[in-house]
Amino acid sequence: MEKYMNMLKENGADLAMVIDPKTIVTAAWTVYKCRYGCSTYGKSHRCLPNTPTWKETQEMIDCYDTAILFRCHEMPIVPPLAVKVARELFLDDYYKVIAFGSGPCKKCKNCNSDHCNFPEETVPAMEACGIDVFATVRANGLEIHTLREKGMVQNHFGLLLVK
Repeated sequence: MEKYMNMLKENGADLAMVIDPKTIVTAAWTVYKCRYGCSTYGKSHRCLPNTPTWKETQEMIDCYDTAILFRCHEMPIVPPLAVKVARELFLDDYYKVIAFGSGPCKKCKNCNSDHCNFPEETVPAMEACGIDVFATVRANGLEIHTLREKGMVQNHFGLLLVK
C-alpha cells in the first residue's frame, strides 16, 4: 500500500492512511443533509439521487478488508486524485477497487442530465453515498471540525476501498 500512499501524497494529499473498512460509518441522516441542505442536490451525477443508498454503500463496504483514507485541503483535488489512484490500484490487479470523493462536483456549470462529461475525473461523494465522514475520520484517530470562520484550513477527505 506504500506505493499508493506515496502517490496520494505526491499529488496533493497531505495525509493518507490504511484503515479498516469496519471503521467506515454509514448513516441515513447523511442523505437527509444532502437532500435538504445542499444546493446541488439532484444536479450532479456524483450526488444524490444519482448515488447508491447508504444501505447499498454499507453492503459494499462489508465486502472489503482494506481501505485508504486520504485528506486534501482543496476539495477539487479529491475526486480526480481518488480516480487516479484507483486506476493505478486496478492496473496493479486490485480489480475491486472503489473510489469516493467529497462534496458536490463543480466541473460543469450545468451537469449533463444523460451522463457525466468527465467520468474519468470524478467519483461519488462519500456523504452522498451515506458515509458519515466526521465519524469515519474520528474513528481513525483524526480530528475534524466544522469551519467556523473564513480563512480556516479546510480538510476534504477521499476514500478508496481496496480488494
